[in-house]
Amino acid sequence: MEDKKNVAVNIMKSYEEKYNIYYPLVERIINKKIKDIHEIESTLDLVLEIYTEKGFNLFLKLLFYYSEVDMEKSYAYLDLLKEYRKEEYDEYIKKLSM
Repeated sequence: MEDKKNVAVNIMKSYEEKYNIYYPLVERIINKKIKDIHEIESTLDLVLEIYTEKGFNLFLKLLFYYSEVDMEKSYAYLDLLKEYRKEEYDEYIKKLSM
């Protein structure tokens, strides 16, 4: 049982480390109004796999920015979000409709 707890703690620590790495990248892209689609998409791919609420919110933040750069391509990432993070996506949509 202790091993499972350690694994879970390490996974959460890994997500927090990834968030701390990718947060400044997202901020730079948005603040400098970077339009490089490859850079935006590769960052979205990385952030999508931070399975925490903070990671979800960071992904949404960059996705909203991407929609200003290329609305049509941002829809593909919205579909990925629905597929990979369905529960969080559904909860987010529910909050919007309140």
